[in-house]
Amino acid sequence: MKTINKTEANDCLQNADNNAWSWDDFHKNNQTGYNACREQGLLEQRNECAYTGLWLGEGTKQSIHIDHFRKKSLYPELTFDWNNLFVAAKDIDCGADYKDTHISGPRTVADNVYRNIFSPLDANLSQYFWYRQDGAIVPHQSITDESIRSKVKKTIEIFNLNSSDLKSRRLGIMQSVKGIIDQDDETIRDWMQNAGFSFVVDFELQRRKD
Repeated sequence: MKTINKTEANDCLQNADNNAWSWDDFHKNNQTGYNACREQGLLEQRNECAYTGLWLGEGTKQSIHIDHFRKKSLYPELTFDWNNLFVAAKDIDCGADYKDTHISGPRTVADNVYRNIFSPLDANLSQYFWYRQDGAIVPHQSITDESIRSKVKKTIEIFNLNSSDLKSRRLGIMQSVKGIIDQDDETIRDWMQNAGFSFVVDFELQRRKD
């Protein structure tokens, strides 16, 4: 995961909330607004899934939707809160769909889970995750606080970030970066910009400096 800096919300979200629409109403009554929000989210996220890092830009084979980080069924007041909305890959065994099937009510139970996982809004997420050379993601080696280490592990679990597909894709990114490691950082980032997993690229570039 990487930290996402949200921009100002599209007015259509406030309008939908003012009209007391459901999320389905929003889809039906303002498809143009929904699409605009999705494009804005993709721009904020550099065309990557907010949770997995999968490429969602031009040429992607992933299905894409706007995900509610905190489930709208449990937190209806956050249905149109832009800080609760992230663009994500769907219909896969990790990321948003996996999260939603592993967090359930009552709300007090869900509150406890959300307190113990990271959100893409959290600052400096790169300092919490370490990528092994087989593509696996684990708590960063520098973490000494056991509560933080536990939160990293829970985040990996809730989003199934060590699914076989994600591990394989991250391994491929690492191998690609190593194949052009003689280039400068910006050239490598430019060549890899449509591959997704920009945080893995950054990790590999930092590793060669350490």
